[in-house]
Amino acid sequence: TPENLLIRTYLLGLGADHSLLCALPEDQTLHCLKIGISCKGRSCIDGETYEFETVIQEMLTQPPTIRLAAPQHISRQNPRSFPRLTVNLTGAVRPLSDKGHILAVLPVLLSNLSPTGCQFSVFPSAWPIVSSLHLQISCRLPDFHHHSKFSGSIEWVHPTKELVIGIKFLFASTQDVANQDVMRWYTSQQAHLVNTTA
Repeated sequence: TPENLLIRTYLLGLGADHSLLCALPEDQTLHCLKIGISCKGRSCIDGETYEFETVIQEMLTQPPTIRLAAPQHISRQNPRSFPRLTVNLTGAVRPLSDKGHILAVLPVLLSNLSPTGCQFSVFPSAWPIVSSLHLQISCRLPDFHHHSKFSGSIEWVHPTKELVIGIKFLFASTQDVANQDVMRWYTSQQAHLVNTTA
């Protein structure tokens, strides 16, 4: 069994048996994918996130394509407990290896933020470097004089050629400094001022 891999795919269509035909990126890490391997899928459609479990049914090489067996059950992810507020913050993301080593330091632009997660964009060439299961994000929140550091995991990747990624924060406890930073910002007047979406 391979290590956990995070792969960005594009749904090309459905088979007659309701299987999912997905385009694969050109990436050498895909050589360890085999028919029958279990996988979990997450897809963002019209702002809603859907999750499912399935297995690899077929691998096609030209062009690189994967067919996933029809999922038995598709569930919608629970709605967010906090709406995300629009921001325009520069920051840095550090993808981590399974052992916690920093793989790279990449500049990012955060476009929305809440106490439970954020969304950022990064240069498309950063994939698959950024495709780590765990990340660290650092940025300076509006009206703060220090940088906050958040740990998180990738929840979704926007289905376009641009690399827009949604992150779920992982806090050790409510006493976590980064958790207190984002809650203080989120409940402040400064947060309301940057929420410019209608």
